[in-house]
Amino acid sequence: MSIKAKIVSALGLNVLMWLAMWMVFAGLMFCAAGAYMALADRLTPVQAALITGGGLIAVVAILGLCALVASRSNKGSSDSVLSDSPDNALEHQLRPMIGDRATDWAKHNTGMAIVGALSAGVILTASPRLRSTLVRAVGPIFTRKAIRAFQQFSDRD
Repeated sequence: MSIKAKIVSALGLNVLMWLAMWMVFAGLMFCAAGAYMALADRLTPVQAALITGGGLIAVVAILGLCALVASRSNKGSSDSVLSDSPDNALEHQLRPMIGDRATDWAKHNTGMAIVGALSAGVILTASPRLRSTLVRAVGPIFTRKAIRAFQQFSDRD
């Protein structure tokens, strides 16, 4: 599977997960609003709000515990898969693009690479002039890459 297909599948799954989370959140809020309205008829509004808020906190705690248990049970199997292959697939696919020296440096200096990427992001965010210069310089490259990717995807169909 190519890196493009992996990115597309990961982004598709990410979008579906966010959509599911928003739907669960909206459903939870409507349930909380219904519970509040039902309790507000029998109790004072303050008591109804406290009971509804406590119920929401309990639901979030239960969901957090379920996620914690699920992550602990899957942790052993994922570690064995990662330890079997010393280099991951993304590194193998990036190595031809950025070269052996850059890949090895990034592998051995992960913290510095992260700090450098974060610093570059902060600098580009803070300086509109530098950002526009960079966009003008890199724009044609991205346009060519996008056209090639579109042609490759359209050739497959």
